[in-house]
Amino acid sequence: MKNNFTIKAAIPLGLIVAGAMASLSIDQNWNLTLVSFIIFVSTAGYIFLLERLIPKKLEWKSTRSSLSIDLKYFASTAIFDSLGRALALTLILNIQSFFDLNQTWNQHLPFWINFALANLIGELLPYFYHRVSHVGNSRSLISLALWKIHSIHHLPTGLNWFKTNWMHPVNMLLNTFLKIVPLLLLGFHEDVIFGVGVLHVVIAYLSHANILTRRSLLDYLIVTPHLHHFHHSVILDEAKNFGNILPFWDLVFGSYFNSDTSVKEVGVVKESNFIYPSEDEYLKQLRFPATIVKGCCKD
Repeated sequence: MKNNFTIKAAIPLGLIVAGAMASLSIDQNWNLTLVSFIIFVSTAGYIFLLERLIPKKLEWKSTRSSLSIDLKYFASTAIFDSLGRALALTLILNIQSFFDLNQTWNQHLPFWINFALANLIGELLPYFYHRVSHVGNSRSLISLALWKIHSIHHLPTGLNWFKTNWMHPVNMLLNTFLKIVPLLLLGFHEDVIFGVGVLHVVIAYLSHANILTRRSLLDYLIVTPHLHHFHHSVILDEAKNFGNILPFWDLVFGSYFNSDTSVKEVGVVKESNFIYPSEDEYLKQLRFPATIVKGCCKD
């Protein structure tokens, strides 16, 4: 019988420690880039420990055979996340060169209010992009393209820390770009954006981790492993929860799913007009969105 206290405290403890480190770094004016790296490494170590102490499914454990592709996605995720940030900053700087943007509206608000607003605003466009990406309408070229890009993230039949990074480079770039642009456009302070980034990294990796958690109040505040595992379900009625970090917009727009039970099987739903790459075909996975699906876009 797994330790109930560990199961209940695992996610809150990780968030508290990362939040304390981020808060201290802001107060002490430490190098935020360096602190981000330290928080990432410490979060990774914490999750590796939890995946061994309270694994959800033993068969979801990362294997040596998948390590090569895991590391390739880890590298591409880092690169295209940075590219998305660079493109977002370039866009905003160009907009500012033509328009005098009023970016002082939130200067007198407390940090925690700015932080909460920035998280909600930053989640909105990625939420809609994520939700639209799951339509997979064979009569729409755009719908098919978005799903085929995003489907790479759903190929794994087991979830763990590494599978957070299983994302097509285009998917990663768009996620970051759509999140950062509104925050820069609205003039949120660097410290606030740093805090949003820390929360995003910690929750993104925790939510995909092979960690046993149970339904709780926390499922309505952040995207927990219990909640996000359903998003990867092969059962369409369960495969909802399109918020990456917060379930707020899922609750608002009716795409929230939760249950006292846990997900049984994860992966892509097999359809007759799709031939998905296997989990060990990295180059085919990268090319998959560019392939033409037979019968696409015909009445």
